[in-house]
Amino acid sequence: MIAGAGEWQPRRLLAFTGDSCQAWEATAAPAAGYAEAPASKSDITFRGTQIGTRFHLQVDEAYRVELDVIDRSGRPTRFVGSLYNRFGDPLVLVALDSDCELQVARQIRYSENGQAISIESLDAALAPQGEPDWLNPPLLFVERAADKALKHPGDATPLRVGMVDSGVNYRLPEINRRLARDENNRLIGFDFWEMDDLPFDAHPVNSGFFVQRHGTRTASLLLREAPGIELVPYRYPRPDMSRMQALVEHAASNQVDIVGMPLGSNRQEDWADFARAARAHPHMLFIVSAGNDGRDIDERPVYPAALDLDNIVVVTSADDFVRPAERTNWGRISVDYLVPAERLDTMDYSGKSTRVSGSSYAVARVTALAARLKMSRRDLRAADIVAELRQRYGDPGSGALDWVSSGYIADPLAAAPIRLEPLPDLVISRPETRVGVFLPLDVLVLDPRWTRRTVEQALQTAYDILWQCNLLPGDVSIRAFDGDDYLRDLSTGSARTLLETADSRHATVVFARDTRMQAQFTGEAFGIGNTRRRPWLTNSVWLMLDVDDPGIALAHELYHVLANSGDHVDGVANLMQGRTRPDSTQLTPEQCELAVVNGLANRLLQD
Repeated sequence: MIAGAGEWQPRRLLAFTGDSCQAWEATAAPAAGYAEAPASKSDITFRGTQIGTRFHLQVDEAYRVELDVIDRSGRPTRFVGSLYNRFGDPLVLVALDSDCELQVARQIRYSENGQAISIESLDAALAPQGEPDWLNPPLLFVERAADKALKHPGDATPLRVGMVDSGVNYRLPEINRRLARDENNRLIGFDFWEMDDLPFDAHPVNSGFFVQRHGTRTASLLLREAPGIELVPYRYPRPDMSRMQALVEHAASNQVDIVGMPLGSNRQEDWADFARAARAHPHMLFIVSAGNDGRDIDERPVYPAALDLDNIVVVTSADDFVRPAERTNWGRISVDYLVPAERLDTMDYSGKSTRVSGSSYAVARVTALAARLKMSRRDLRAADIVAELRQRYGDPGSGALDWVSSGYIADPLAAAPIRLEPLPDLVISRPETRVGVFLPLDVLVLDPRWTRRTVEQALQTAYDILWQCNLLPGDVSIRAFDGDDYLRDLSTGSARTLLETADSRHATVVFARDTRMQAQFTGEAFGIGNTRRRPWLTNSVWLMLDVDDPGIALAHELYHVLANSGDHVDGVANLMQGRTRPDSTQLTPEQCELAVVNGLANRLLQD
């Protein structure tokens, strides 16, 4: 008599997997005596390449076991045993290395009605250890203080905004207190995957014993950039995409007019019911991801992005050069906007801060922007918001139309006023001789940790170094920044908001806090040559708080702008090495001539 499933959880599964591992070299088959019928098998492939074999064993009419033997190097490197019930629900997993030592053991806990509650990690003795990996924990609302920001003047209820993803971690207070509730204090969101009212952030992958978390990241970014909304979270219906119609109807019946959708697939038929429902509710706006496959979706469509609907806006993530970021999709017909969505700070499933990138986060940003527009005018419908985005935010310049249909939304947060307060003149000494040309500068100080003394010393050192090219200090204005915190860092998109407000007449030196550019440098120079797609950055130099030798770094970056050249040299003593050094401050006559000639030609210098 073969052992029942109760005896398989989990010790017998471990014994079976271990016996199979120990005997593999001699038998190349699962251990005998654990099933009544011989095992069937199938290939395990990854990106078209076979990486192992999967053996299927029926324990009895109610339960089955799978044994995965991973073979990447001509011999097995991993043995994975998994137990499932007759419905295909995963129960227990154990993974052994090539020495048959236990590496991973996991067990899924179910409620009495068969709902998966959590995944428990097991120790070497197969006892639960650590915090469970939650799949469907109960929802308990935390107390939330009255927040006037949640209500638009004259409105009885806050604006509700939907997000269709893998759910959210509603155990986090930061998420929990922003969840939309009905008049009976019940959650308005819904899980259309498992068809219950617990849309918890869980996307099981492969066998179901491991979970990806995505929805908390997109939702937390949405909530941060639209502080006046309530969140209606939806877990998307992967088992049956026809439920997307019910999801749209649910949102419509709960006054959700804006829905973010950071998801998609290659199968148009998956989205037929969504398309039907979206057309039936033209007042609703759906913000949709272009996807992250690194392809033109006009030629190889992704859905729902490629659907011909008037009430969807399709977005993709832009890199620092106003192009689709690496791995993200584009389409001059199917995609509406490029949006900065690389290296963004958000909150992950655990509640910790993390940096994220990709089209999903472009969705969160534009969903937040659309929500803020609607909060300013509650009567706006989908067509009105689409028009507002195009007229007020979408820049068709900067080469964006090479990739998308409507342009580049440089800064989705650009709304709050910025103040640049003039500060007393800096004291910059000049050489006794006045023979030379003058370099005037407009200085912006974005972080108060850049003290007046530090700024003054950096400028003085830079001018002293550039004097070897007969460059003299010109007029130097200095202003301190007061505005939204995100503008204190260098980022292509947000820099537009700052620099267009500054409206500098000369080369601009920005003493910033940090950089959020994809390539991380503590000093950056933007001349004419590297700003054709982002002209607002032209003739600006940025220094971050953690820059070494600020004065030398400033001279180095100013030279790049004056010469309109990104070239570096190998000379040990030369200022223009790839990395600045305290004792490397020299410029050759040829370098000086290039800086002066181009600086005068580009009106950065005054004679």
